[in-house]
Amino acid sequence: MSVILVVALMLVVFAIVMVVFIYYNNKTTNTFVENEQKKTILEIQKIQESEVRKVVTPIQLQAYERLVLFLERMTPNNLVLRCFQAGMTTQLLKDVMIQNIRDEFEHNLSQQLYISEQAWVYIKNAKEDMINTINSIQPKSKEESLTPTAFAGALFELLAGKESQIELAQDFLKKEIQQRFQ
Repeated sequence: MSVILVVALMLVVFAIVMVVFIYYNNKTTNTFVENEQKKTILEIQKIQESEVRKVVTPIQLQAYERLVLFLERMTPNNLVLRCFQAGMTTQLLKDVMIQNIRDEFEHNLSQQLYISEQAWVYIKNAKEDMINTINSIQPKSKEESLTPTAFAGALFELLAGKESQIELAQDFLKKEIQQRFQ
């Protein structure tokens, strides 16, 4: 009987060892599988981010280019040259210039998705400042009428020597793009 008891005891010990072994083996295997899943998920995320960057980066660059072009087209020199036509009245020139600014702004509205909120504020401020500046130019007296040429001259004179919102916006965009893509 003592042999049977020893064999039974050995079987119980063996069973306990097997349960402990299976438990720790299972736990280790689960941890390994979880770690491997996490690594795989991280690798997939890195690949996705890389692919997104490959698509988004050129679009972001294009947004900055388009907005710098918008600002450049809104400068008084370019705006007057683009909008003035012989035979225009001063009021028509003002209206055409303002409409041109608004049209180009609306055309570029979607670009705000690809730049910072602060950069977009600079763009909007530049647009509003230029429209307000155009609207602010009036003849010196009510009897005097302002020719389109005199209006353009007054616009250039008004903005000469002071840093405009357009220049501030351009500088901000340039700095932001340099920081973003260094």
